[in-house]
Amino acid sequence: MKRGMWLGLILLGGCTDDGTPEAEGSTGSGGSGDTVAATSTGGPSDTGTPPGSSSSGGTSSGSSDTGVDSTADSTGGGDDGPNVDVSDPQLYEFELDPVELDPTVVENLALQYAHLDTRVEPLGKLVFFLPGFTNTPSNWRNHSIQLAGHGFHVIVPDYSNDWSCGGAGGSCNEDTRWEALVGEDVSGVIDIGRADSAEGRVVTILRHLDQIHPGGDWGYYLDDDDMLRGEDLIIAGISHGASSTGLYASRRFTHRAVMHSGGWWNVPPDPATPVTEFYGLTHVDDDQHQGHLDAWESAGMVGVPTVIEDVPPPYGDSHRLIATTPNGYPHCSVCVSGDSPVDGDGEYVFDPAWRYMYGAPQLP
Repeated sequence: MKRGMWLGLILLGGCTDDGTPEAEGSTGSGGSGDTVAATSTGGPSDTGTPPGSSSSGGTSSGSSDTGVDSTADSTGGGDDGPNVDVSDPQLYEFELDPVELDPTVVENLALQYAHLDTRVEPLGKLVFFLPGFTNTPSNWRNHSIQLAGHGFHVIVPDYSNDWSCGGAGGSCNEDTRWEALVGEDVSGVIDIGRADSAEGRVVTILRHLDQIHPGGDWGYYLDDDDMLRGEDLIIAGISHGASSTGLYASRRFTHRAVMHSGGWWNVPPDPATPVTEFYGLTHVDDDQHQGHLDAWESAGMVGVPTVIEDVPPPYGDSHRLIATTPNGYPHCSVCVSGDSPVDGDGEYVFDPAWRYMYGAPQLP
């Protein structure tokens, strides 16, 4: 349960400044651990579907099609990557009710999402995506779909992202983020157990999906200790979730860390994930833009701030990327949202940057 009081100001949904309340979190009613969402349930800043696709087309319920690999059409296996059944190419989408997956949970009960698109070659990497302050997973469902379209397994958990330190200094910010991420009892502001932590939710989801969708080989991303397989994990997030991404990668070994509209400044000299694997994207018109640049500089991220509209991938090998294309809400536009600009062919302008940061192949 919350020990501290949450600030009472309520603003419109979508994503917002790290530390400014934005929308009351949904409690997530209805649905089940293996149902399919026919339409997006995102807030005002996430109303569109990925260009060239339907929000309902090509999805499959885990209960009606488990994707068991009974043919030679599969990828990986063993230590070479997940053994994914690609014999029936489609976008798999799972709506995941935290209470149905684990009746002991008590906090942050919005529906969670997982996606895998077998119409593209699986890359053998799991993206663990952290929504921004007070956002629920539905706000970033379409970003998850986009990343699945790159070839990733993707999970967006619900977690404690609506807290405030109320002006308290010291280690409150860092301790509270860490407790929300992994469930260690280090914060005086929240009381989050393992089952309600972001990492704990992802582990629970992977166990569940491994049972209902063996063709996705979701269990590959768990090691023998029932922890996330770091070498094949990409931690990512937006705004508040971006800052938490940097903290998580500083203390947990991951394949890479991707920060949208945010950063983490307190990266130690020897982080668990090398700082050479940290990537960030910010928009020049974001009110927080300079703060993002400062955090990246403090962290020692690779390269110099580089405008993605001026330099093609790999952007001079810089990991500090700046978007400049005008849009209605720059802070949210650097992930898939209703404000993400599209080109004349209906493709997201920032998609090449997303592919570069996450390590997906560029389109021809």
